[in-house]
Amino acid sequence: MMEFPRAFPLRTLMVCFTIWLIATEAFIFDQIKFQQRTELLQQAARAFHGPEVIVPNQQSSNLPGTGKMQRL
Repeated sequence: MMEFPRAFPLRTLMVCFTIWLIATEAFIFDQIKFQQRTELLQQAARAFHGPEVIVPNQQSSNLPGTGKMQRL
């Protein structure tokens, strides 16, 4: 008689899915907490009138003769 391969146990599938779900929720809540903390830090920096970090949105030109470069 032919034997069919044994099916993947449903209990194992449910346990794996539950672990995945808990890990995903933990990751999402961690991301939300991180975003809230960064927002609070930005608000605190604005309240103290601290220096803000400005990120340039254009690459500076390194061609000779386009301006003076100073070392800090």
